[in-house]
Amino acid sequence: MEFLLIFGIHFFIMGSAVMLLSVIVSFVAKKIPFFVTVLGCMLLGVLYANAIGFSQMLWFAALFNGVFSAIAVGLVKFGEYAGKRAEKIDG
Repeated sequence: MEFLLIFGIHFFIMGSAVMLLSVIVSFVAKKIPFFVTVLGCMLLGVLYANAIGFSQMLWFAALFNGVFSAIAVGLVKFGEYAGKRAEKIDG
């Protein structure tokens, strides 16, 4: 039970940090490709999981961070697309 609590807290913090980092990177540096941001966040997740001692769960950490990073970058890209479409409709 104690492991699940520690696991949950660490992965909640890691997921929040990854989403925030991905949003900032994709909003500020628009020239960085989508896959570079996602792969960078996956690498950071693996390094963090290894640092806190979850070495058996490195694949899960990479997948977890990749999914959350892709969601965050996708939301930023969708917001930019919706803004451009709204400006185009307004004329």
